[in-house]
Amino acid sequence: MKRFENKVAIITGAASGIGEATTRRLVSEGGKVVIADHSIEKADKLATELTQSGADVRSIYFSATELYSCKQLIEFAKKEYGQIDILVNNVGGTNPKQDLNIEKLDIDYFDEAFHLNLCCTMYLSQQIIPIMTAHNGGNIVNIASVSGITADTNGTLYGASKAGVINLTKYIATQIGKKNIRCNAVAPGLILTPAALNNLNEEVRNIFLGQCATPYLGEPEDIAATIAFLASNDARYITGQTIVVDGGLTIHNPTVELS
Repeated sequence: MKRFENKVAIITGAASGIGEATTRRLVSEGGKVVIADHSIEKADKLATELTQSGADVRSIYFSATELYSCKQLIEFAKKEYGQIDILVNNVGGTNPKQDLNIEKLDIDYFDEAFHLNLCCTMYLSQQIIPIMTAHNGGNIVNIASVSGITADTNGTLYGASKAGVINLTKYIATQIGKKNIRCNAVAPGLILTPAALNNLNEEVRNIFLGQCATPYLGEPEDIAATIAFLASNDARYITGQTIVVDGGLTIHNPTVELS
């Protein structure tokens, strides 16, 4: 199945985790991908591997906290390919030492957290709209989080900024839908990315597993498959939506015993 043949995608945070899985998925379906990542070493390595396998990809350094880097990324992709059909706003995160509960969080970290998770998504989307419009449309997929829907004991800034991504998705879809540009979001639960495996011990992962309706936790490929669906013509009548991909983590009351 070549759903992305002759399509060009930009994926941020594309060299590892969900971004890497999405890059591989779109390439496997014929897509051309700009691999944008803060780690240029990882981006170059992935690009070299995929190119040797016959894929058409490019790698570029990208900093989500710098608006100039966002603009450079769009200009680079347009120069290399002449078009951009898909934007996957995947990059995001937080500093757990600063992003605590409302009583203890570092308010000075607000700007960086919201720039990383929300402003970057907003600015890249703004920059890409004229390019997509000139080529008769396109697709934007934003990566939110279940943290933007439910609350936790810490990560207050992350959750609030991801909630912003979810609502921004609706605004973008509403405002540019008539330009034949769709915008949707994916809200992952706990996904076993390298970052999750490094930061969450087995005990914590088992707590999440005990609350899932599935007998397993998610893999990056699960999110990549959802992104690919939303970015493809299979989802042509879906826009402004947030698809929760969490193994059923958020579907039940606390009275339900799943473990």
